Amino acid sequence: MGTITRKSLFGAVAALAAVTMFDAATAADIKLAASAIGRPPIFSNTFVDVGETKGYWKKAGLDVSFRWFQRGTDTAKAVVTGDVQIGYTATPPAVNLIASGAPIVVIAGMPNQDWLVASDDPTVKGCKDLKGKTVAADGINNARTLFVQSVVENCGLKLSDLKLINLANQPLVKAGIAGQVHNGVWHIDELAQVEFVTKKKWKLIEFPASIYAGLHYAVLIASKKAIAENREGVIRYLVGWIQTQKFMGSTAPADIKEFAKIAANASQKDVAVAESAIKEYQKIKYWVNNDGLEQKQLMAQVDDLVKVGLMKPENKPSYDKIVDRSLYAEAMKRVQAMK
Repeated sequence: MGTITRKSLFGAVAALAAVTMFDAATAADIKLAASAIGRPPIFSNTFVDVGETKGYWKKAGLDVSFRWFQRGTDTAKAVVTGDVQIGYTATPPAVNLIASGAPIVVIAGMPNQDWLVASDDPTVKGCKDLKGKTVAADGINNARTLFVQSVVENCGLKLSDLKLINLANQPLVKAGIAGQVHNGVWHIDELAQVEFVTKKKWKLIEFPASIYAGLHYAVLIASKKAIAENREGVIRYLVGWIQTQKFMGSTAPADIKEFAKIAANASQKDVAVAESAIKEYQKIKYWVNNDGLEQKQLMAQVDDLVKVGLMKPENKPSYDKIVDRSLYAEAMKRVQAMK
């Protein structure tokens, strides 16, 4: 019995030592720079504030710093230039960069669009009435502009039939509240904030739901250099990302209220608006508990870029060239082991 006890004790000590060594390794400062859209952040990018408030990256042993840009195209370029190792961006610019030979890959995604095309102009009753109207989007080849292009082409219009102005994110919200914008492409929370402050309801432009299914919303991209030189840091980043997405997608009332407070503070919106928006986002499965890189939907977005002339057919990248799902898979194993 004494021998067994000594062996058991030795085994327990060895296990404790292993855990201690693992904790020390996990706690070691691995640094990583990432880019996001804001500041204040668009609602999807409040994952940064959630991750920092909840301590997800710190617990994963990652010292992550964020650089903020107002356009997804700029967050993506920062990865290509090496200013950051990981970036959050709309899917179209990421795929276009990969098609052009940029040394980056997609490591996770948010597949589902939340874009709304809306108007407070009484003469605009449907898609065709946008012809000749000034519409706020976010510049040629950016996410909002590409989305409204898909919408108006469905009703027989061309992008050139609209008078586009480059206005997005917080400046768009402020312009909507001030009555300076009457037609625009909005995130759910942005339009909700305008309506909350002005007490004025905007008309949503109807279009087929199939437009959403044929597009992919946003992705996390990483440079191949970062993966080669700091693979562990990228995995730890995804450990935090997975936890943020799970928390943000939680329908538990306590989680929604906590998330709403974090998001409202970060995005400069009323808590009531944030809480209402969260519930609307959850209806469209904005935050998913997987890598968000379902092949059919992602490649449908690629096909759409070819269709609208933003990518030459001969440059169309294959799915395997676009994504690297192995890092997310490893990160998910670690998250599951935490339970």
